Amino acid sequence: MKQYFLYSFIIFTIVLTLVHCQKANELYHYLMSNYNKNVRPVRNNSDLVNVKIGLKLIQIADVDEKNQLMQTHVYILHEWQDFSFIWSPEEFDGVEYIQIPSELIWKPDLVLYNNADGDYQITTRSKAQIRYDGIVKWNPPMVYKSYCFIDIQYYPFDIQNCTLKFGTWSYHGSLVNLQFLTNNESSILERGWDLEDYTPSIEWEILNLRAIRHEKLYACCVEIFLDLTFTCTVQRKPLFYIVNLIVPCVNISVLAVLVFLLPSDSKKKITLSISILVALLVFYLLLIELIPPTSLVIPLLGKYLLFTIVIVNLSIIITIITLNVHFRRHSTSHMSPLIRKFLLIYLPKILFMERPPIPPRYVYVKSKSWENIDSQSSTFPWKNDQRRHIARITADHIAYIAEQMENAQNEKEIVEEWRFIALIFDRLFLIIFVSVSLMGTLGSLLKAPSLHKSRAPIDPTCYLYYPPINDSQWMKKCGADYFQSLSNQQLVSNT
Repeated sequence: MKQYFLYSFIIFTIVLTLVHCQKANELYHYLMSNYNKNVRPVRNNSDLVNVKIGLKLIQIADVDEKNQLMQTHVYILHEWQDFSFIWSPEEFDGVEYIQIPSELIWKPDLVLYNNADGDYQITTRSKAQIRYDGIVKWNPPMVYKSYCFIDIQYYPFDIQNCTLKFGTWSYHGSLVNLQFLTNNESSILERGWDLEDYTPSIEWEILNLRAIRHEKLYACCVEIFLDLTFTCTVQRKPLFYIVNLIVPCVNISVLAVLVFLLPSDSKKKITLSISILVALLVFYLLLIELIPPTSLVIPLLGKYLLFTIVIVNLSIIITIITLNVHFRRHSTSHMSPLIRKFLLIYLPKILFMERPPIPPRYVYVKSKSWENIDSQSSTFPWKNDQRRHIARITADHIAYIAEQMENAQNEKEIVEEWRFIALIFDRLFLIIFVSVSLMGTLGSLLKAPSLHKSRAPIDPTCYLYYPPINDSQWMKKCGADYFQSLSNQQLVSNT
């Protein structure tokens, strides 16, 4: 018994489906029998076709800084009324909707004015949904590459403002009236895009999505042409660039400063400086592929790299000068007394340095050895001339040794003075380079407006053409802003 009812239900469903398909087929032939897709769907030639346009963003695929392009995946939402497609559902077994291939019906020749690749018109073949009252809905998917002026002055903390400008190529404003899908009167929509199916980008976050309706008069024509401009404001996510570009540059800059802490006696200062320079140049060659290649402006990161190269080169030059001073041996008495006094007395006090204590000097005083020898020879007559000669030679040798010791002590004092001056130079340039590096780093990286004027990214769930009004959670999260934007749009349209 149960199997009987089951088989009866299946047969009834099949018969009903066949009847419905037959009615749909009859409806299709009824609608397309005398239809001309090349004529505007109006009763009178003077009538206006109202075409509602919306844009549903699927993904921001790429922003090409070099070629000034933005690639997006979108659904272009169309809605208009075609009076040739009006029927009574009762005459066709309750059929209220029918799907017809878009290439068989009239469509507004909507083009992307700032298209940068391929055809300007919509080339996707998809079916349009037609309702019994003549309302046509056509939502073809498209991949667009549009021209967009890319400003990389603050790269990688840059904010880009790109647009998609749509308009009809053949019909002016007196024949086809372009309107927004959800608002017929306003010329500005703060939430002009639909993000219901949006896939977040790994590199960009959206700050604003606005749509503006323009009425423009061109020099070629007397009629007014309409266009709908969808604006997308995006901000680059800088985490990848901070970790892989900025942090290594800061590290190299710090190493270049730490060269001045290395003692000159180690004889490795110049080796370390050149090694840092080589590492920076190799790193710079790798960075060339990541920095946008443009000659319009130097990016913020490029400026900081140039600043780091200058710091490293200056550290090498100053290290060479410091080593030259450290290993000098000629007397500082040739130096100007004012400069010598400044370097050895005043500058150490400014830098909170103390000069090492000078060891005591031992001065040899040459005595009158000949009188002592003569007096001894008169007292002791047995000393002969040979002993007197040996005494003279010994006294001369002692005088020579004392003179050499005094010269060595003088030379040691000269060496210590030059070493102390080199140490003063190291301390002085350490302070200067730390200050310059810190100010240069902060001054270069904090110039980006996005760092001190942060804007929160939008919530995709709040950007819907048809919001769920009965959803309490959505109303609590997005409703206040949504109705505020609607009120603002009404004020703008009224003014």
